Amino acid sequence: MKKAALIAITAIISIALILSISGCKQGLAESLVEKAIENAAAKEGEDVDIDLSEGQVNITDEEGNEISIGGAEVPDDWPSSVPVNKDIQIQFTGSQKTDGKMNWSISGVYNGGAEDLYNYYKSELSGWNEELDSVSDLGDEGSSYSYQVSNDTYYATVFITESQDGTVSIILSVNEK
Repeated sequence: MKKAALIAITAIISIALILSISGCKQGLAESLVEKAIENAAAKEGEDVDIDLSEGQVNITDEEGNEISIGGAEVPDDWPSSVPVNKDIQIQFTGSQKTDGKMNWSISGVYNGGAEDLYNYYKSELSGWNEELDSVSDLGDEGSSYSYQVSNDTYYATVFITESQDGTVSIILSVNEK
């Protein structure tokens, strides 16, 4: 899947175009874009299946590895053992299956303080094995909080930043062991 990133970027740009088309024309445009991306990948020696649905790009290669990019909701198969705080406004999700192991990612903004969100995750994941716990004052740039834990099944990473203007951003990822 060495070219998957290029294909994904092409697909994301294509989605923007698709979203500007309405009605039944959208289905036709979606199908044409999927085929165009698949044909472009084939020319590069890659065998992928592209599925543009509900604002997401879903890519499957010939080995069955999958990448899903986009969407603003928690993925259906997100591990229930890793909570997603209800005050996170999700802006992007992604999931990838490689060599039979799933990896999920969510990014967004939080309606509250970075330290409060950091403490929420430290509390919610307190029964896990702590791998990394770091708080950094970035001076005029704001602050960052990193927290990584693991259990028998997953690694979970929480990365939170708060800018000087008070905007709190989060990246939450879970990787299957």
